[in-house]
Amino acid sequence: MDMSASKRKKNLIILAVFLLLTLAMISYHLRYSERPGPIRIAVLEITGPVQSALTASFHALRDTWTDYLHLIGLRQENRALGKKIDALTTELNRYREGYLEAQRLQALLSLQQELKIPAMAARVIDKSQASLFKTILLDRGTTRGVRPGQPVLSSRGVVGRVIEASPNISKVLLITDEKSNIDALIQRTRAEGILQGNGSGGGRLKYISNLEDVQAGDVLLTSGLSGLYPKGLVLGSVTAFDKKADSLFQKIDIAPASDFNRLEEVLILDYKQKK
Repeated sequence: MDMSASKRKKNLIILAVFLLLTLAMISYHLRYSERPGPIRIAVLEITGPVQSALTASFHALRDTWTDYLHLIGLRQENRALGKKIDALTTELNRYREGYLEAQRLQALLSLQQELKIPAMAARVIDKSQASLFKTILLDRGTTRGVRPGQPVLSSRGVVGRVIEASPNISKVLLITDEKSNIDALIQRTRAEGILQGNGSGGGRLKYISNLEDVQAGDVLLTSGLSGLYPKGLVLGSVTAFDKKADSLFQKIDIAPASDFNRLEEVLILDYKQKK
């Protein structure tokens, strides 16, 4: 049953195509006849709509193909533009990084000129140990004249001091390490004490008498007494203080001026320690 219906459908299609071809041929031969006879008129009436439909279908197919080619061209153009935008974005980010680095280095250079102490810039190449061992690594070593004991600064203040140096790398002990002890003074009152790292990102100013006036926000500077650091370098600021009745000295908490989590470049001072 299905095969018979399929066969009839196929025959109808063949018949329709044959009739269309026949009408087209008759129309062609009658097209140039001088007088429009009945047959020509009849053929034109029949073939006119068919030709019109065929022409419309052809135009629609041509327009569709043109639109398709245009779409393909747009896609290729969009891909090319996308690659160009990515390249320009990468280049812009590179320029932005260079600009920000230049600003940081300019701040270090200004600090060096203000201190009037020979120094060299260095990059921080590893600070993964800063949270545990309170040390960082720099890309300068003994081949560039780095030696243990040299102070290390950021544009904001003291970072620490060099404790080890190989030909191309040096290790810096941060001021937040419990082994770090720096002679310090409160800028406003000139009260002197010792800044010791607390091992957890901050420090504590020791040996400040309960009689001394201490306020939150007071700036802490190096006093220069031990000879390890030049006098007047910024260490940090007071965040809290407590005058205990059972103690001669205040408990004073200090926040470092340098942000150790964001250090990228530092200055290594060529400072001769006092003997």
